[in-house]
Amino acid sequence: MDRAHLPYRQEFIYTQHPLPPSVAWYKWEFLRRNPSYGRDYKTFTDKFGEWFRQRGYWYDYDRRENEWSKADEDYFYAEIAPEIARLCRKWQIGNLFPRGWRFSRKNGTRRIGSRELGPPTGIAPELNWDFTYMQQLLEMGFTGTANSAFRYRNMLKVEFDLDRPLKDLLKYSQYVLVRAIENYKEELQGLGFKTPKSRRRLEDYDTHLKIWDLSQKKKTVMRIAQIVFPNEDPDSSLQKVRDHLRATQKLISGGYAEIR
Repeated sequence: MDRAHLPYRQEFIYTQHPLPPSVAWYKWEFLRRNPSYGRDYKTFTDKFGEWFRQRGYWYDYDRRENEWSKADEDYFYAEIAPEIARLCRKWQIGNLFPRGWRFSRKNGTRRIGSRELGPPTGIAPELNWDFTYMQQLLEMGFTGTANSAFRYRNMLKVEFDLDRPLKDLLKYSQYVLVRAIENYKEELQGLGFKTPKSRRRLEDYDTHLKIWDLSQKKKTVMRIAQIVFPNEDPDSSLQKVRDHLRATQKLISGGYAEIR
């Protein structure tokens, strides 16, 4: 069976968000000291706190899954979510958390039930609360998370958040590409294919073609060596010509398909 008909798996390659956890941590530490943010959060909880205390806060996914009814979900998105979205846009954060919350400086997370949450300063508000924007992203094939890459066979789709510094995006892209290549090679090996371990050298292909074309013009191996390698040791140059001819024959006979 050829590669085109093999059972490749679709795979998401989850990576670190382009915004380093340490940056999100510092941003949160400054924001939570802002008294105006504290007043906004208190006004919000004065209005909706009792409702949350009875059912669990929206970010407490365990309790939300176990206790929220469909009516609760509908009320939340109709009445509460717009206010959260407004405050998130105001403060340029991805979620609304209490000022007293502290996140691990080591990995930038805080555990709530069975899940770990990151600082709200690590993600843009539109990626959590602008539902029209998110719908548009999904329709175009994006996830909107900017922290994952999708691979199917030898094709890789990566999302970048262009609001991040270039150096972080370059670091992120390198991580994704290295992981994706490793992942792809592992899959090929699992399907019984050998993967090339040597570095591709396009200049070798030029030499292959030149030597092959000369041989097709009835030039002898010795004459080809004199033309292509005029300044090299005769014995060495003759062996090189023979090696190039063998390599070219393999490529012409089907090896060309493995050129990537």
